[in-house]
Amino acid sequence: MEAPARRKSAARRASPRPGRPVRYFDLHDDFRAPGRRELGDPVSLDRRKKVDSVWLFTSGAAVHGLGKLRAAVQPPGRPLDFSLAGAGLTPIVHARVASIFRELAPDDVQLLPVEVEDCDERYFILVATRLVRCIDERACAEAHRYTEADGLPERVGHYRTVRGLRIDPEKTDGARVFRSWGWPVSLIVSEGIKEALEHAGITGARFAEVTGPTPGKHRRKSGTKKPRKMRR
Repeated sequence: MEAPARRKSAARRASPRPGRPVRYFDLHDDFRAPGRRELGDPVSLDRRKKVDSVWLFTSGAAVHGLGKLRAAVQPPGRPLDFSLAGAGLTPIVHARVASIFRELAPDDVQLLPVEVEDCDERYFILVATRLVRCIDERACAEAHRYTEADGLPERVGHYRTVRGLRIDPEKTDGARVFRSWGWPVSLIVSEGIKEALEHAGITGARFAEVTGPTPGKHRRKSGTKKPRKMRR
């Protein structure tokens, strides 16, 4: 009798293929999932400790000193393996998702245990601890920075608007998970992590590529014919 085939680890499944260009993806919530539950912004159960900002967990830096954390469910619904919680869009992931990030990107993430209201399953806040200057403004569909005229001196140089986000993979320094400097709302993961999550059948996640040409950005070359309209 033949021995059963051993299942590959996430790291082996996500190993880069030689000769292929490096690809990255924006990992975000599948808001289209029917009957999905909504999670609130995480709070500390210790009254002496306070989450100062809803953006604390998405700023691209490690978080410390908050004690036990909890997220309310509002409204209840079908639990997902990956969700963006509250106004701060904090990534909250099931333990099996956390194990993939722990294996593939141990130096790029912090996993904070969080209690999810009315749920016995183990969940974690996924904190990307690297903030990388890598946005390719010329390749983005649209990218506008704050200026002094906006009256927000602390935001000058950061991005006010980004559409069709594109990054330069040569500026990521090999990071597998990170936030983009100046536009940290985007949680960027490598193609290997994307494939590992898809192979595991993770629910609640959507991916949008942020490398390569931006669809619809460049106009049609002069001299090319317009497509004919179909006659009825």
